[in-house]
Amino acid sequence: MEPPLKISQEAKIERLGKFIVFRSVGQPAEVPESISIIGGAPAGEPQPMHYFDARGVKRLFMTAVEGSTWKFWRAPGEDWNGPDGPGFNQRFIGEISADGKTIKGRSERGMGDSGDQWEIDFPINYSRK
Repeated sequence: MEPPLKISQEAKIERLGKFIVFRSVGQPAEVPESISIIGGAPAGEPQPMHYFDARGVKRLFMTAVEGSTWKFWRAPGEDWNGPDGPGFNQRFIGEISADGKTIKGRSERGMGDSGDQWEIDFPINYSRK
């Protein structure tokens, strides 16, 4: 964003049976509240992450934790140029600290016809309260 914008969000993670519910709310108002429902694939496989936000946007991502790296990316077959797409491919890559209290990551956007020319969209860090 121009000019750069600093945001503060509160994320809450809860279990709902075999699923994980990830909620996000904060300031400024330009950043929409969101909820993601994660799970449904067999254990050990990337899990679907259904994302919904206050704008009415819905997207399907896949997510996985491998070692200390948490990733999520647009699910295969998702049309990121379609009516619910941002016009670019998306992924997140975060490193979980050894004590599990922070995740330092970045949101990336994939440009070009096939969405595989990656650039940093914005950094994002999570800290446990």
